[in-house]
This record gives sequence, structure tokens and C-alpha cells, in this order.
Amino acid sequence: MEIIPQLNWQTLPKTGAFTRTLPEEVAQWILLNQHTEACWTKFPNRQLEGIPEAVLSFQLKLIDSLSNKTGVVRIQLNASLEDAALRILYAGIASLIGRLNDRYGYFFDVIDHGLDYTKEAIPVSKTNAETGFHTDSTAHNYFPDVVGLLCLHAAPSGGDSLVVNASNLYYDLLQNKPEWKAIMHQPIFRDVITPGAEQSLQQIRENAFPLFQVNENTFVFRYMRYWITSAYQKLQVEFPTGLEDLLNYIDAYFADSNNVLQFRMNRGDAVFVNNRFLCHNRTKFQDGINPRRLVRTWINLD
Repeated sequence: MEIIPQLNWQTLPKTGAFTRTLPEEVAQWILLNQHTEACWTKFPNRQLEGIPEAVLSFQLKLIDSLSNKTGVVRIQLNASLEDAALRILYAGIASLIGRLNDRYGYFFDVIDHGLDYTKEAIPVSKTNAETGFHTDSTAHNYFPDVVGLLCLHAAPSGGDSLVVNASNLYYDLLQNKPEWKAIMHQPIFRDVITPGAEQSLQQIRENAFPLFQVNENTFVFRYMRYWITSAYQKLQVEFPTGLEDLLNYIDAYFADSNNVLQFRMNRGDAVFVNNRFLCHNRTKFQDGINPRRLVRTWINLD
């Protein structure tokens, strides 16, 4: 019998349902544990001991919300703080969630570099383009459980966050397109875009994994259509039978506003998104005097 994921949204979450402020006792604990020799932003994966009850309670509720409930949490920090203090608080919160990955550095500033991801193999995060719905990381050998973003400077125009629940998508596919079940779970090629990684055709051939990995204990959705298409074009091979129809169906599902949670990040907002069952996107943006600057981190749950 097919396992139906239990992570579905019954209705689109309201903004207030996943938004909270950082408790003062948690903020003070993070700042008190910020030392030159153990800086949260440089050494986030240090052993945490003697955590106060209030911080433990915050940590458990945060992880539960990310793992078992909406899958997205927005924490509003004090926007009047200096950038450095916002980064420290954000790093401390991220460290409470799990172990940070340093593939791009523990914290990666997301700004527009004036680049075009359609002309060179670069992360879309280095452009001002709409990213398209995706999960972070196209690499077969690494996949973050949670993606964190801190807003230091919002764009005056555009840059809204968009989130869709892939568990709902999976249920929809099983109900309406059961004939696609095999291709949904078949490994497919993805382009290699990690900086410093070898980007040969052989590496692309080895970088293959399914759109969905689902059983009673696991639900993982990994998607970005552009890098799937790019891989098949570089390899000069045709899509497997049914894959293009499946991708078109997925994109149509993502394009339906009834399925999309949309919100705007403002200065001081720290957003954490489950990268296993949620798919995210952003709208195209235009920079103002202060360029739009977000700080990304990748987290694996302990």
C-alpha cells in the first residue's frame, strides 16, 4: 500500500501562524555566549552545554515546527540592531536547529552579482532573477534538511518569498496521475553547479537521483527544473518517457496561487524552511541604494 505523507497542509498557513519574535531570554543567552574564541558566525557547530530551560523550550518548539508542522518559521529580530548583531543572533538560532554545512561557508550572503545563471553554471542566488521553485543543492552527495535566510536589506521592489508544500503535490500526483509513479521515483540527471566541483559530463552522469524519495519514515523532494533540463542537454540524451509531462504538471501546480504561500521578508526577519518537503522560490527583484542582502545557511537536523 502506498504511504501517504502526513506533512500535508490542510490549508495555506497564515503569516501569523509561522511568525514569532525571538524571546528576550534566548537573545540574551546567544549574546552572552558570543566570544571571540567561540564566535557563533565562525564556529557555529560547537558543543552546547548548560542550555537554560527557556532556550531548550524555544529550541524544541522551533525544531518541531520545522520537522512536523508547517515546515517554515519566520523569527522577527530587532530590526534596529546593527548588521553584526543580527548576524550573531541568526547564527545562534541556526545552531540551535542543527549542524551547519560549510560548502559555501557557514553563512553565504545572497546578493545580486549581475550574473546570469542561464549563461554559466552558477547558483541562482547570485542573480536578481526569479529562482523558479526549487529545493537547495543539486548535488547527489549533499542535501540540507533546513535552509535559513536572514534579511539585512530588503529590495524596494520584488524579492517576495514563495513556498509550496511538495507533500501536497505528491498526494495530488498519486490521486490524479498514478501512471507516473515509476518516473516520480526514477533517478534522473542533475547538472553540477557547486563551486570548485568538477563539471564534466561524467560527473553529471553520476549526479542522478529521484524527484521523490518516500517511505513511512522519509519524505524527500529534490527539484529545480532548469538544472534537470541543463543536465540532459549537456549529456545530449532525451528525457525518460513521461518526465517532461511530469515536470510540466509540477510547474503548473506551483503556478497555481492556491498552492503558494507568499510573504515578504523585511530587515531583521530570519526565515527557516524545511528543504525536504517544502519547495521555495522568490520573485524577481530590483535593488535600491542599499542592495538586497540576505544571509543563507544550510542546516542538517541532528
